[in-house]
Amino acid sequence: MSKYAVRNDGHGWRAIGGPDDIAADEWYCTGLPPDPVPVLPSSKELSVDAKAVRDKLLAIAANRMGPLQDAIDTESATEEEVESLLRWKRYRIALNRIEMQEKFPVDVEWPMSPDQFQ
Repeated sequence: MSKYAVRNDGHGWRAIGGPDDIAADEWYCTGLPPDPVPVLPSSKELSVDAKAVRDKLLAIAANRMGPLQDAIDTESATEEEVESLLRWKRYRIALNRIEMQEKFPVDVEWPMSPDQFQ
């Protein structure tokens, strides 16, 4: 028969030889131990992850904006290109402001990319 020491917080278990091997923060279990309780990411981890996503989206925006800005700078932009650059700039501003959102970093409301409107 299998014997396990299961953590009281539910975050894991370990195989043991018998009840004398359990620690103060564990309980003794024979048979299959319960599934571990998932460890939720910390606020700091969520923030790091959200900023990494933001930075990737900012890089995409920069790649889309460069040629549009070039067209404007050389006075060869179409009206559509001028409007497109403005949409990308607004999007980039919104991305840079995600940390100002009330529920950041737990619940980030990502702005829609101008690519989604086309």
